[in-house]
Amino acid sequence: MTKRLRHCPGVLLAAWLSLCGLSGAWCHSAQATQTAAPAATVFHHVHLNSTDPAAACDFYTRTFDVTKRTSLAGWDAVQSEDVYVLFNKVNKAPVAALTSPLWHFGWGSTNVESEYQKHLANGVTFQTPLTRLNSNLLFAYLKAPDGALVEINTAASQAFTHTHLFSAAPLCAAEWYVKHLGAVSRTPPREDCAVPFAPPSEPLGIIRAPVATVRFGNISLIIYPQQKPEKLVSPRGHVLDHFALRVPNLAATLAGLRQAGVKVLKDVHPFGKSKSLAAFIEGPDANEIELIEVRN
Repeated sequence: MTKRLRHCPGVLLAAWLSLCGLSGAWCHSAQATQTAAPAATVFHHVHLNSTDPAAACDFYTRTFDVTKRTSLAGWDAVQSEDVYVLFNKVNKAPVAALTSPLWHFGWGSTNVESEYQKHLANGVTFQTPLTRLNSNLLFAYLKAPDGALVEINTAASQAFTHTHLFSAAPLCAAEWYVKHLGAVSRTPPREDCAVPFAPPSEPLGIIRAPVATVRFGNISLIIYPQQKPEKLVSPRGHVLDHFALRVPNLAATLAGLRQAGVKVLKDVHPFGKSKSLAAFIEGPDANEIELIEVRN
């Protein structure tokens, strides 16, 4: 996205409306059909592709004190509170280009400056150095194995806190997660979700407005505008392959989603080597979202 576009609200609006495609299945007004959303949808995991899952697990457990190495349904995994990072073993380096709706995920820090220096001393490298976004927020992006980006940012705890997404129309995308998957919105409602705010001048040249935040349990999905005019593509095969939500009743959830016109990409099947069940649906911006019913 050029500098001219970032500072010209009229041009930016036209670009977003064109990319959004207001006649599409997910970008629509608040009067659209409401899915009978799950009563207790929570964030379950992010799933990464890795050429060396064991080394990746070691990186995360060394870097973040709140994590521990484990396995889940047959996958190498890292656990952070009730959230997992799972790893697919792949034979060649996964796509790391930021061309999908999935940007990065991250952990909070009660003292970002101190933690940043600790990571540097431990040999961790950063794509984005310690940056002050406003008077209260510091953040930095770590270079993780396989080209993944991982954020540390000012927070009340060191827990896994968020996954950051791109969207052609962030406010519409947030509305979709609220309607169809029961997310709790942290963004004030607008009469027309496709109308962007005028983007402010920001550090690092990132377009940060309009921005929307929704929550699944304790985890936020923070949705930024896509940074380039090209249409976003499916994240499958990228280093950050997909994220998953836990639902109480997968069959009932899928039935409601189908009735609302949401595309089911893969019907109910076993979740790895476990008794749990999973399915994949298509979300905003070609995002592929896994839904899991956990069965012990």
